[in-house]
Amino acid sequence: MGTGRLRYDHESHPPFAVLVGSVAQHMGLMAVTLVFPLLVAQAAGVDAEMQRRYIDLAMLAMGVATLFQCWGRPVLFLPRIGCGYLLPAVFTAAYLPAALYAARAGGLGAVAGMTIAAGLAQVLFSRVMHRVRPFLPIEIVGLVVMLIGIILGVVAIKLMVGYSPSMAQVTLTGTGGALAGLAVMVALAAWGSPPLRAMAVLAGLAAGTLVHVGLGFGLGAPRPPVAVAPLLEPIRWPLAVPSFSVGLLPGFLAGALACILRSFGDMVASQRANDPNWRRPDYANIEAGVMADGLGTLFAGLIGTMGLNTYSASVGLSVATEVKARRVGLGVGLGWIALAFIPGSSVVVMAIPRPVLGAALLFASAFIVLSGISILGQRMLDARRTIVVGLGFLVGISFDEIPDFYARALSASAQELLTSSLVLGLFTALGLNALFRIGAVKSRHLVWTPAAGHAVLRQFLMDSAAADGARTEEVGRIAQIAEEFATAAPSLVEGPVEVTTRFDEFVLDVAFAWTGGALQPGPVPSFDAGVDEDAMLNGITFHLIQRLADRTHRRTLPDGRQELRCEVDQ
Repeated sequence: MGTGRLRYDHESHPPFAVLVGSVAQHMGLMAVTLVFPLLVAQAAGVDAEMQRRYIDLAMLAMGVATLFQCWGRPVLFLPRIGCGYLLPAVFTAAYLPAALYAARAGGLGAVAGMTIAAGLAQVLFSRVMHRVRPFLPIEIVGLVVMLIGIILGVVAIKLMVGYSPSMAQVTLTGTGGALAGLAVMVALAAWGSPPLRAMAVLAGLAAGTLVHVGLGFGLGAPRPPVAVAPLLEPIRWPLAVPSFSVGLLPGFLAGALACILRSFGDMVASQRANDPNWRRPDYANIEAGVMADGLGTLFAGLIGTMGLNTYSASVGLSVATEVKARRVGLGVGLGWIALAFIPGSSVVVMAIPRPVLGAALLFASAFIVLSGISILGQRMLDARRTIVVGLGFLVGISFDEIPDFYARALSASAQELLTSSLVLGLFTALGLNALFRIGAVKSRHLVWTPAAGHAVLRQFLMDSAAADGARTEEVGRIAQIAEEFATAAPSLVEGPVEVTTRFDEFVLDVAFAWTGGALQPGPVPSFDAGVDEDAMLNGITFHLIQRLADRTHRRTLPDGRQELRCEVDQ
């Protein structure tokens, strides 16, 4: 059993063997999403040869979109593009219902045109994300990450047991191989040496595939037939001319919004996974990532395929294997581009048995769920925010539990918007969050006296923090500031102290106003008999408060009272 740790952070340079193995793991896990564009091509009624060419373009789109996201640097005259983390791009179910409808109504050209519109919407939104931060609080991001993990886990189990919605039953075809692969992944991740942990999923995919074949099921048995062309045949583009329809736009815009929030959650999870001292989302990084996500979808539409999104399962995989190097993501992008120009490679990639892919997806989804729970746990949640998260979660999962109800209760246009449990849960949480912001108290006041003790002041701050969903760590700093002020207050204050708090998504702000002496730097600490001990101790208190706060402001108010305002970023 390995006892050491072998981590490769996002700017590290893994050895060649680790790099190649990690690239193969992520590409193998991503391959299952090629089913989405294949379903779209079939819905458009194209023949097997066109389906094969469509998958070639789909692999090219995945490769280019992954390079956009993992680049994380400026490009020519454009600002920074991509979050710069190991976060590949894959085809997503968020666009699938709208894309299937468009394919049936207008063919592949309609899918391409509306995908271009969705990509442009994401790019434009990335430029204004800082203006809507109050409507996208971190607890909703945590909810999205948790829902994604649960949804992926359920999908994974369905793949493992061969569940078919049309048949409403399980077949257990290939479940033995899936369980063998999952056992290998878990064993290597839990007890393997550091190099083996880095290759846990690849080893599990190989073992599961061998068991699957050994049980007589063959490779890719559930796959639909796709014609194979000779090697080195040049890629064919365009397959269809993009067309646009206003009537198809709502479904694609709803998918774009879901993708924005999903990528938001994936990038927060990536930031947290790569920074052990993570405190708050890096919004500049997220904006660059959302732009890359939009550019990837825009490129996919321009070459004729459906939209893409960041891949949550890859976040879980990188956490599980502890290989988070950005170079792996760049290798994944180049790998898919290379496969796109080798006709027939799509058949080989998609030959990995679906139950075995389900095992890898289940393994990665466990880490995603935990990441979402951890993000939620960093917030103090009052009744309003608890309702937002709780109802968003429960209403979201009800979509998959009672699909017949939603099919009957929702109009056709609403069904185009609410395409999955993630979208329904997300819209529910966003709507409740916006509703609860109406009439929300922006600042809170307390009249406090030193004789009442620090406990009263601390409870007031805790209640204010919970009402505003402040981060637990930053609330602790505010509470320490209040405790230090309470220590100095008896020697400064003449009468009551007015305490005012104002908390938001950016800053925790607490202000103390009182009649009496100012809290200011004091004399150098000394044991001399003539030193003013109160001034010395108050000076130490002021120094400690300055260290605890990100910013402090002192002033004399027009009515002659003293004010000390402390700000803590969150």
